[in-house]
Amino acid sequence: MTKGKAAVAKAWGQPFEIEEFDVPVPEPGGIMVRITQAGICGSDLHLWRGDNVFPRPLPPEGRVGGHEGTGVVAQLGAGISTDFNGTPIAEGDRVMHAAINPCNQCYRCLRGEQNWCVRGRATPPPEQFRMFSGTYAEYYYVPPGRPIFRVPDELPDEALGYVNCAMGTVTEGLSRAGCAEGDYVVIQGAGGLGLNATAMAKDMGAHRVIVLDRIPHRLALAEEFGADFTVNIDEFNTQDTRRDRIWELTDGRGANICVELVGRAELLLEGLEYLGNGGTFIEIGDIIAGDTVPFDPSTLVWGAKRIMGSIMYRPSLLPVMMEMMVKNRDRLPYDKIVSHTYPLEQINEALDVAEWQGKETAVSRAMITP
Repeated sequence: MTKGKAAVAKAWGQPFEIEEFDVPVPEPGGIMVRITQAGICGSDLHLWRGDNVFPRPLPPEGRVGGHEGTGVVAQLGAGISTDFNGTPIAEGDRVMHAAINPCNQCYRCLRGEQNWCVRGRATPPPEQFRMFSGTYAEYYYVPPGRPIFRVPDELPDEALGYVNCAMGTVTEGLSRAGCAEGDYVVIQGAGGLGLNATAMAKDMGAHRVIVLDRIPHRLALAEEFGADFTVNIDEFNTQDTRRDRIWELTDGRGANICVELVGRAELLLEGLEYLGNGGTFIEIGDIIAGDTVPFDPSTLVWGAKRIMGSIMYRPSLLPVMMEMMVKNRDRLPYDKIVSHTYPLEQINEALDVAEWQGKETAVSRAMITP
């Protein structure tokens, strides 16, 4: 029987342990994927740190880390010959799976809002596949009914690992906020999400995209992805100077959209000051409960502003995003988003390098390559 290694969290806040398991045969309608890239997302860092984000306690056998990633078909279950678009797939084909697990039966799923499904998220996989439900592994199981799509031949392997989380998450937020032709968009953070948000906002028609960060090479990379202006927060080192700079760069009208991708609660108050009347603040980065800021609701009324939370994405966006990448492949350096790569056995070293809490990191996206 084929065996596969996986990085398992046995206790919150403790290093992952590498273990080996027998790889089961897929159920009818299921697909076993051999992982080629698995991204280190901010939520994975929360798990590694032991932050109170995920349900407690961990199961006795532990939990395999990772959700972002891509791979090739290792084995198709009975009855599967195409992806969710009807495109033929076979063993060895590159595929992109949805990183969410919608039930496809509840009120939200039936409205096309699968990323808001609670039922599927709370349902554990069958026992034989439980240790193949994370991407920090050599094999990953896509159960029956989970959306999966064949990757276009034109896309390089180096530009795939972050599509089903980082790119999907910011695309969902910008889409729901109505990003459109003529908009001015401010992006707080130039990591993997920020770079994808920059490219996507421009593709949606934003006339000006302004990106804030403090690391010069990440700001330079944001410009390669289409940022019209960048703001180094060490140069503009107070909230007032940053606000004044944003209003200057938006011709005194303020931004239509501000996207928070850093994960700091105080950026909500700052981002609201960047918005002009009718603007939308999208909260994506701050997923830790308990961080609070003082807030005056009248600022929403008098500015006709709105605050919108956004999490993950509708699976239908996956082929749309990959088509967008094909369209822009000669113009945008998608292969540069991944700044660091590590083998599976160095997962804890990779997480330590990607860690940003209490320090700066040069990582835009770190990738595990089993």
